[in-house]
Amino acid sequence: MNLSFRPFSRLSSSALLAAVLLAGCGSSDSVPPDTPEPGPTPAPTPTLAALQGLWQSTAGDAVSTSAIVLPDGNLWAVQVHGTGASTTTRVLRASLAVQGTGYSATGKIYTLGGSTSAPATAPVAASVVEKTSLSVRVGADAGDESLSLAWQGRYDTSASLAGFAGSWSATLGPGTVHWSMDEQGRITGSRTTGCTYTGQLALRPERKAVVDALVQEDCAGVRTQLNGVATLNSESGRMSMVMTTADENQAVVLGLAR
Repeated sequence: MNLSFRPFSRLSSSALLAAVLLAGCGSSDSVPPDTPEPGPTPAPTPTLAALQGLWQSTAGDAVSTSAIVLPDGNLWAVQVHGTGASTTTRVLRASLAVQGTGYSATGKIYTLGGSTSAPATAPVAASVVEKTSLSVRVGADAGDESLSLAWQGRYDTSASLAGFAGSWSATLGPGTVHWSMDEQGRITGSRTTGCTYTGQLALRPERKAVVDALVQEDCAGVRTQLNGVATLNSESGRMSMVMTTADENQAVVLGLAR
């Protein structure tokens, strides 16, 4: 018997090897490389500008709070506690700074009325959802009082000094002030107790609904300078001002009507 063996040609061997390799690559038993789990999305870095706005408590809250926060973190808040003859008005003044994922400061709390005592001081902590909500905690460990405030869209309405022009009046302590403002923001006026006033409103760089206010009161030769902020509510025809004395020992809140 003549048995002969025909060796594989180089071409056929290469083709077979390629086929085996391709089959291995396409096999359903192949295991893909490990894919690393995505890490947590880092929290956005807080900025002072995110705090800016006009903020208001919910209607019907036990404590009615209106707040102004400027782009540099300066906070002015007016709180009205109680109703009628038992009403107490307080002013919270603080310069918030970024701390971790929130904001903090040492604030001053002024209780308005007959008392001329120095303001109390307290730690203040805050967190914000930009143009939505502002949470402020005031007191020991920033937990004695919590304020939940909502952003007011009218903050984005640019103020004009001409909009403040006119005659205004408001109750201030035992008397009533009568002021006149011109289209350049200049203030002149008097009080029924005999005090006289001069002052100036000024637009702020961000051109929002808040303006700076400077008022000088002259009562029987005693001059007091007040610095703060003012807003105009064109719908109600009212102007609101909150200011402190130059030494920051007293605060004044004015709700003026035309």
